[in-house]
Amino acid sequence: MEKITLTTPIVKPNLTNYTISEIILDWENSRITIQVKSDTGEYLVKTYEGNDAKNKMTALNKANLSVRSLNQRVFDILIADGVFAGNVTGTVD
Repeated sequence: MEKITLTTPIVKPNLTNYTISEIILDWENSRITIQVKSDTGEYLVKTYEGNDAKNKMTALNKANLSVRSLNQRVFDILIADGVFAGNVTGTVD
């Protein structure tokens, strides 16, 4: 399973890994909801709306997922948007 390994752990206690728990692409309402689960069992939810969500969904829809998986690309988005600082590791399930 793919996960993101944080370069700077989140303190409470130290969280160093997250995996994708849920991805909702709501085309009708131009909304993306991403839920990730930490290695300590805590959940974090990030929501994108409007044109930002629509642009991200369009890019994901057109992506070649044989090169990078959907989960890897979602982690890439979270990293690019400053939600996490880290590297995507693991194998595709």
